[in-house]
Amino acid sequence: MKIQIGTKELKPETILYAVLFIFFLLHLYQISAPPNGYHQWRESDTAAVSLNFYQEDMNFLHPRVNQRGSHSGITGSELPIYNYTAALAYQIFGPSHTVHRLITLVAALFAIWFFFKIILCMTRDKNIALFSAFALAFSPLFFFYSFKIMPDIWMLSFLLGSIYFYLKFLESKKISAIVFSAITLILSATLKPLSLSIYLVYHVLGLKSKLTKSKTYTTLAFFIVLTFLPTLSWYLYARHINEINQTPGFYLGNLLDTFYTYLTLPDFYKMLFLQWPFDLWIGWPLVIFFVTGIYILIKNKLKYGFFIWTFACYAVFVLVSSHSYSHDYYTLIIVPPLAAITGVGINHITQMKKYGKAILILLLLLIPFTPFLRIHQRFIDVPNFDKIRSDAAEVIPSKSLVMVEDATTAIRLYQLNKTGWPLRGTITYSHVKQLVNEGGNIIVLENEIGKYDDSLKYLFERKYKKIDNLFCYLVKK
Repeated sequence: MKIQIGTKELKPETILYAVLFIFFLLHLYQISAPPNGYHQWRESDTAAVSLNFYQEDMNFLHPRVNQRGSHSGITGSELPIYNYTAALAYQIFGPSHTVHRLITLVAALFAIWFFFKIILCMTRDKNIALFSAFALAFSPLFFFYSFKIMPDIWMLSFLLGSIYFYLKFLESKKISAIVFSAITLILSATLKPLSLSIYLVYHVLGLKSKLTKSKTYTTLAFFIVLTFLPTLSWYLYARHINEINQTPGFYLGNLLDTFYTYLTLPDFYKMLFLQWPFDLWIGWPLVIFFVTGIYILIKNKLKYGFFIWTFACYAVFVLVSSHSYSHDYYTLIIVPPLAAITGVGINHITQMKKYGKAILILLLLLIPFTPFLRIHQRFIDVPNFDKIRSDAAEVIPSKSLVMVEDATTAIRLYQLNKTGWPLRGTITYSHVKQLVNEGGNIIVLENEIGKYDDSLKYLFERKYKKIDNLFCYLVKK
């Protein structure tokens, strides 16, 4: 099926490639920027693990964080495949934030392409597949995290790859397809276990396929065992690593047993049902198409299973409510099913005889730029990053353990490219003295030491050295 714009007929695939190209060009903005703005702390944590692989040890099973105190920094975490890939690229190109942002961007492009293929398999309609991929690409949430030094777009790309290969298995019955589906789901779930919500979708897809009911259940049971056990094994290993190295840098399920406390908060429902669906997941300019898509799908008796997919996402949001309520990147998995519903709506409206073509042209020309209106305030320049890092290399000896004033756990230590302790909240003599006894030998503060606890001056030399606008003091010998 072709789409006519003016006198030219364009295949949906041609428009898809144009969408991918525009998406790529738009994401060259701040391609070399250091961690900044919204979730700067998470970007810093992620980039630090890559840098520590490169600088200290390329052992894949031993990711290291900077906020390690006097310990090794080896930490349990999500599968560090994103960090490790960046570290491998460092071996060739040297450390660069461009590496991280490019590998995020490439994963986003694969996610859009996989999604087009998924919707094509599910609907057999190239136009719906195209418009769904378009809605995914320019969802404000997906668009934003495709910039970030974070593994979440990789998680989503692997998940969409798993869905695509599972659909190919249902069509062809080829073992290779279900093996690829399992591998990509394991990679996705070891980055974020929320991906396992897709089991429900696979169950529905299996029942709608040509497989018998018994074979559907048998296949899914085998698939769950094949994917769940490796995922569980990784997180049990990660928790074990945390315990033996005393580096609990990641929650790793520590808040699961208190999920119900967040379900009593009105803001939980406001965020997940009223605010984020329209503001972040779909984007206000496409809401009318989303509503239309809901109407068309209900009219056609929920033909494609997009609502089940959406329900599965909401179900897992409840289980991880402590995270899904406070960190929007935990909700990325819901963007594809909502984009699919939106794609159905776009397809219906653009087929209107009177205004369809005009609406289509406006969509293709304007929508790619609208996510910036929502997310531009999430970017903040960090012009002093290189200055801080170069000054720190000159002022702080390489093996020093640093205590640094920071409102987060990771930002300042990563900027300094040093290990030690972040000093959060009120800086007191007793706390700093304890850290000095544990091996801390340098303190980096935002103000001169005299503006803090008066007793601190007895621990450190009177003279300080400047690291950009920070004050660096050595412990008295």
